[in-house]
Amino acid sequence: MEDLAEDTVAITNTIAIYKESEIRNDTLLRLLCSPEVRNYGATLYQLGRMASRSGRLAIHDATIQQLKNSGGLRLIRKEKASKAIIEYYNRLVFIDYLQKIEDDEIMEYRKLATEVFHPVIFNDIIIEEDNSIIAPAGNPALLTYDPKVLYKLAGLVSYVRNTRLGLGNAETEMKTAALDLIALIKKRVPY
Repeated sequence: MEDLAEDTVAITNTIAIYKESEIRNDTLLRLLCSPEVRNYGATLYQLGRMASRSGRLAIHDATIQQLKNSGGLRLIRKEKASKAIIEYYNRLVFIDYLQKIEDDEIMEYRKLATEVFHPVIFNDIIIEEDNSIIAPAGNPALLTYDPKVLYKLAGLVSYVRNTRLGLGNAETEMKTAALDLIALIKKRVPY
């Protein structure tokens, strides 16, 4: 049960990261497609740098791994309990799948971002002490204002945004499953 309680905290944190990312990426997408794109250099650099950062869900699965490896799952006599445990951890398969998609999308985004954002400015807006990102001073120019390139970058931002939305939804379902499983265990279901 300790693993599940820790999982709900981790899940809550990554869901919050995805929600913040969704807002930032919505803004980035709209600014990249704006006819006044040249007026938003500082914001574009800050959001553009942040777009490839994400959170990762780290599940505490030592207990389930121990049960699986020792054959302990078959010792749980209450089918409802063993089924709930297996279903909870099986949700990780879909989350891992979405995380791999996100990784691929981020790589594509980063490749194209190097054609849009000046690398020195991208580097200089990182605060080394805490690895945070600040907006650069003034209104720095992008390397290109070619609408075709900017729309392509905006499209990649949209893909990343929507994959993170899927991750947030999948993790919300997993959190609900964790809370349900905790409630089931608290009923002291005999094993």
